[in-house]
Amino acid sequence: MALPLVNIFFILLLITSLDLSLGLKCLFSEKFEVHVINKLPPGSPQLKLHCASKDNDLGYHDPTIDGDFNWSFCSALFGRTLYFCHFWWNSKDKAFDVFNSEFYCVKDQKVVNYLRYCKWEVRSDGFYLEQYNNETKAYYMTHYLSWP
Repeated sequence: MALPLVNIFFILLLITSLDLSLGLKCLFSEKFEVHVINKLPPGSPQLKLHCASKDNDLGYHDPTIDGDFNWSFCSALFGRTLYFCHFWWNSKDKAFDVFNSEFYCVKDQKVVNYLRYCKWEVRSDGFYLEQYNNETKAYYMTHYLSWP
């Protein structure tokens, strides 16, 4: 009886691994997105950023004003997924986790993330994370970190 179950498992594994044309699929976990939007003033020095996880180096990027650098991923089992970014702008630099919690985007936040995406804005006074007010049913940006 155990042999047919093993065969079924391998057949399902083969079918899901062959169907890559439909985009990222998360078989045993949730799909998340991270967006980093350049909201620096027009004419200011170029923003540069580098984002990565333990397993995925997303490279260096130079998003234009209002440009959206984003990626999606399947969370690791038991909530162990972590992505960080390093930002450089106007002789300043800052590095921090942009995703380390499936429930809050980053663990030190108190507002639950219902959307399965984390939206960050880079501004001249620092970094903002989108939050959701469950009472007013409205989204807002909250100041998370300042530039050094």
